[in-house]
Amino acid sequence: MKTAPMKIKDGIVLFSGKMSRHLMLEPIVSNTYFLEDEDEMFIFDPSCGKKIAKSVKSHMRTRRKAGVKWKKAVLVAGHSHIDHANNFYLSDLTGAGETHIYVHEAGFKGGRVSNEPVAFIRNMIEESKKYYNPYLAFSFPYNLLMYPFAALDVFFPDLAVKLFSRIGAIPWPDPVNGKVQPEPLIQDDAEVMNFGNISIKGWRVGKKIILSTPGHSPCSVSLFWPEKKALFVSDADWIGNPVFMSSSMKDCIDSLEKIKVLTNAGKVDLLLPAHGQVKEGSEKILAHLDFFINRLKFMRDEVLSAWQSCGKVKNVRRLTKALVQGSPFFKTLKLINYPRFVLFIHNVVVVCLEEEGLLD
Repeated sequence: MKTAPMKIKDGIVLFSGKMSRHLMLEPIVSNTYFLEDEDEMFIFDPSCGKKIAKSVKSHMRTRRKAGVKWKKAVLVAGHSHIDHANNFYLSDLTGAGETHIYVHEAGFKGGRVSNEPVAFIRNMIEESKKYYNPYLAFSFPYNLLMYPFAALDVFFPDLAVKLFSRIGAIPWPDPVNGKVQPEPLIQDDAEVMNFGNISIKGWRVGKKIILSTPGHSPCSVSLFWPEKKALFVSDADWIGNPVFMSSSMKDCIDSLEKIKVLTNAGKVDLLLPAHGQVKEGSEKILAHLDFFINRLKFMRDEVLSAWQSCGKVKNVRRLTKALVQGSPFFKTLKLINYPRFVLFIHNVVVVCLEEEGLLD
């Protein structure tokens, strides 16, 4: 994984993450963005793992040796998932007089950020079990490894999920916190701001604005830098959306439409995601957004069509099997997501049907 800083634009530096070949063997690492604006410094998506954190630390040290002094430092987690909200301790190394870490309020549980690998995987399994048995949702040859968990689940379900969570969390680094405590972005505190002929709602932090862009997760946010016409979107355009049970197809589409409005109004000319390539130029960004919006709508239509053709079945595993066998689109999805996230299509089916009120 190359973690050398890459200058995107004056004041914007990218530290590239990496995709995982298999989540049971290695973690996904999100991109980290380092922003400088006079005496303010921002880190968006402080990612996970020692390698990328070491590169960010080295860059900060280089900038400070060059005479840069920051009065204010801000870390923003695009959402609380474990590949985005990990290296919070970087806030201790800025030398700034004022330091903040911001996470949307939906990313907290029991007063703490929901970024612990074991708890994250446990929650994912428990959510899935409401609608299907996740241990029986794996494809060959990984299904052979899951049969013991499926058997254990029959008699000792708590033990099964506990063991699976522990084993599944092995490749993921634990979050490294610092002295600065994360602060929740309270949705009711978001304010409406006018930009010419459009209005946006969010939280102003200096010259930048944090926007709520849920869908991939309820706590997903983006960072808007109006002067640079730059929008840091975390996983709003993640190819796997809506990958988790807590995801929302409707919110995914609405958030992308919100970004389209900003782009059409000439306010965004640089789209910086947590995974994948930076997109520059309004035409390229709009084409990218349209592709994802149309893809999500088509995905939903395919699920609903399969549900109808299968006699309105509520068996998620059966419906998933029918989709993968009968839909070229879902057959392709299985190939591109295997073996990175083998439960993906099951979760898509649940999210689509649940939002239509068809799983009640």
